[in-house]
Amino acid sequence: MHIVVTGGCGFIGGHLVEKLATQGYQVTVVDDQRNGKFVTHQSNVDYIFEDVCKFMPPPCDAIIHLANTPRVRLSFQQPVDAILNNIGPTTHVAEWAATYDCPLYFAQSSSALYSEPNSNPYTFGKAMSEETLHFYQKHWGIKFHMMYFYNVYGPSEADYGEHSTVIRSFKNQVLKGESLKVYGTGLKSRDFTHVDDVTSGIMKLLTSPKKNTQAHFGSSHPYSINEIATAFDHPIIYEFDKPGEAAHTVCKDPYIKRTHDVIQYIKEWKGRNHNAKSSS
Repeated sequence: MHIVVTGGCGFIGGHLVEKLATQGYQVTVVDDQRNGKFVTHQSNVDYIFEDVCKFMPPPCDAIIHLANTPRVRLSFQQPVDAILNNIGPTTHVAEWAATYDCPLYFAQSSSALYSEPNSNPYTFGKAMSEETLHFYQKHWGIKFHMMYFYNVYGPSEADYGEHSTVIRSFKNQVLKGESLKVYGTGLKSRDFTHVDDVTSGIMKLLTSPKKNTQAHFGSSHPYSINEIATAFDHPIIYEFDKPGEAAHTVCKDPYIKRTHDVIQYIKEWKGRNHNAKSSS
């Protein structure tokens, strides 16, 4: 099978492309590298370093759409980019799916399930992208599958500075010798999922003869931000809460069974990097 992966140079995309290539798929990655720089040098992977909106890939058997501008807090600083870089690429990949009559796998945000569409620019862009897919389904009959990711963590996690995920932010603060910054009371809870579990779930969905219209990649075992911070065994400071994020998220119906636990991952990372000068 020939698979097109948008955003294949990013955190999840990079891990997924490696897994696809290892299992013998022909892969075309379309990524302008604005957020991710990962490149694998396997012979069955081709890279097109272009904006998704400016390129038409060769005929393919499936499209996995991971390209967008992530992070809720960052979207408040860059609302135009957060909205347009969700809706624009999604419209184009829907056109690809219609042209090649192939299934489209769309990375929807789990925050769309727990926040109002208008609560932040990122969720708004994701909600409008989903409406775009339904529009193309109604008029051009495309087949698409929604993939919901729940706070993905793991090796090579993307660093967005102050807008990084909580796991990456805490890693950075530990390595810099800074106190962990917890916003609000720390009682917000999240369902955390290792990137290997996510990519294994995508592979299962891709190859399953009976495909779910929705697939949720989570652990169904949420932890509070306080619990996550405590696992790092590092000084903690509390700052004023930041608006726009859901109080709690949990994957109620996981598509796959988790094989990693975030607390154990943090403790192992802390053990490996006790005196580290660079993160994993």
